[in-house]
Amino acid sequence: MFERFTDSARAAVVGAQTEARALGHGWIGTEHLLLAVLRDPGRPVARQLAGLGLTHDRLHAEVVTTLGGHHDDGSALRDLGIDLDAVRARVEQQFGPGALDPEPAAPRRGLRGRLRRHRRAARIECGGHIPFSRSAKKSLELALRESVGLGSREILIEHLVLGLMRADGLATTLVTRLGVPPTDVRRTVLDGLGRAA
Repeated sequence: MFERFTDSARAAVVGAQTEARALGHGWIGTEHLLLAVLRDPGRPVARQLAGLGLTHDRLHAEVVTTLGGHHDDGSALRDLGIDLDAVRARVEQQFGPGALDPEPAAPRRGLRGRLRRHRRAARIECGGHIPFSRSAKKSLELALRESVGLGSREILIEHLVLGLMRADGLATTLVTRLGVPPTDVRRTVLDGLGRAA
C-alpha cells in the first residue's frame, strides 16, 4: 500500500512518528498523523484546514491537554521566564549528574511485562519504530479507499486527511473539540481536490 503514497503523504506518515516521539508517546495515533499533516503550513491542505481554524499549534495544544507530553511543562516554565536547562545545570553542579532524573517506575509483575516495557522504551529512546494504533492503521486503509473512490492512482496527503476524518480515532474527537466538525474538514478537502462533498 505504501508504494501508492505520494512523497507528501509519506512525509506525513514519517512525520507522525516524529510528532509522537517529540511528545514522548509510545504509539502513533490519528492525532499524530494529523499533527504531521498540519506541521507544514505551506502545504495546500494545511492552508485549507487553517482556514477552518485548524492549525498545528491549536491541535498540538489540545493533544498535550488530552494526553500529556514532554513539552507541556517546559513551555509553561519558559513562558514564566525560567530556563529549564540552566536550572538543570545548576542542580547537577550542586548535587551531581542525573540528580533530576525520574525514579524508575515500579516493575510490572512477571518477566514478560518487564521485557515488553523495556523493549518499548528502548525503541522510543533509540529512535526505533513506534507502533501505529489500531485507529491510525484504519485511517491509512481508509485513505486508500478514499483514493480509489475518487479515481486516483496515488494516495495523496488529502486522502490521508479524508481517511483520518472517517476513522474512529482521537483526531476526530480533538478536531470537534476545537470547534471544527469532521464533516467540514472532509468538505473542505474534497472541495480542494475539485470534488463536490
